Amino acid sequence: MNAVSNKFKPKETPQAPKPKDFNKFLFLFALLFILAMYASIEGLDFLSYDAEGEAEISPKRQELLERRLKKLQNSEQYALIASRNDYYPCYNCGSDTLIFLYVGEVWKYGVTIRGEKGRYGAQVRKKQLIYQVQTRGTIYVCLKAEALKIFNYPKLPENLKRTPPIIRPTGNKADL
Repeated sequence: MNAVSNKFKPKETPQAPKPKDFNKFLFLFALLFILAMYASIEGLDFLSYDAEGEAEISPKRQELLERRLKKLQNSEQYALIASRNDYYPCYNCGSDTLIFLYVGEVWKYGVTIRGEKGRYGAQVRKKQLIYQVQTRGTIYVCLKAEALKIFNYPKLPENLKRTPPIIRPTGNKADL
């Protein structure tokens, strides 16, 4: 009879978590969530305070500034030059979207603080262009050199042979 009565005994149901355990879990979850949110917010370490309590840029932020200023001192003005006789995209040719360039003709003038790899990666070679540094110096010196080259482009022999000549290199969408 014991065997039969055990057979018909209701099975034990799992116990629901006790409110005390649930509160601990909720508190721990909330704490971890707050810590994750705090860690994900950028720039929380942008200020520090000196001995007198005066705010100043944090050492980490100061280092970023110095690196940026150094890059601005070491800029490049470059030209992207056709590496083969072929059709290249033209942003200044009216209804024509392609223009034929001969080896050595300018496709674009530009300025960068990141160098060829930082600016273009492998794109230059894929487009059959050569990255040629023409001026090195401060960002101002390089921007000035770029402006002079873009604005004087119409009178270059490679452009004067076109009918009609175009206003700027084929790869420059605007004057600057």
